[in-house]
Amino acid sequence: MNRRFVGVVIVLALLLGGTSMARAEGQVGTLEITGVPADVNAGRYDRDAGVFSADVSEIVGALITVKLEDVTIVGKTMEWRTDDNYLFFTVDAKLTQEDFELTGDAIEYFGDEKKLLSEGNVVVITEDATVYADHLDYDEETDEALFTGNVKVVFSDGGLEGERFLMLLEKSELRFFGSFQGEFSDVNSDED
Repeated sequence: MNRRFVGVVIVLALLLGGTSMARAEGQVGTLEITGVPADVNAGRYDRDAGVFSADVSEIVGALITVKLEDVTIVGKTMEWRTDDNYLFFTVDAKLTQEDFELTGDAIEYFGDEKKLLSEGNVVVITEDATVYADHLDYDEETDEALFTGNVKVVFSDGGLEGERFLMLLEKSELRFFGSFQGEFSDVNSDED
């Protein structure tokens, strides 16, 4: 293992061990900053405020990763308020969870509130569809995802476009607001 990486992990373990940080509502998190030369300051931790911040956007190959029980978020810039598990990622921001993957220009994860916001070039990939939009507002409690702005939903048998879609994920239901258009094909037809 890279000595610089081991050093970062040891320092973080010491910081984490002495505080209640990253343990809101029993949730434990880890932070990894990789690909940073030993002489480069990539981040800081304000212990009084309980805030980690990091920026590796100018370092080729460097990456910031935060893992919370079932969520992993990566990117090049990050702010993590550990008291309420608020995470803000920009530059190559990506969030993965068991059943979906999200990329966007900015991702905000409100861990204690179980909410997720993403802004700019939003792409969500699920088992059933890929959704493109300008903005995503997801509420984990209700399992509802509201996509707004230039929304395009692509299924294996077609797609839909409009300005505002609400996905009720638990019900596998889409609700459309305002004008929309779509095109579908019969993927079960026998074409020879």
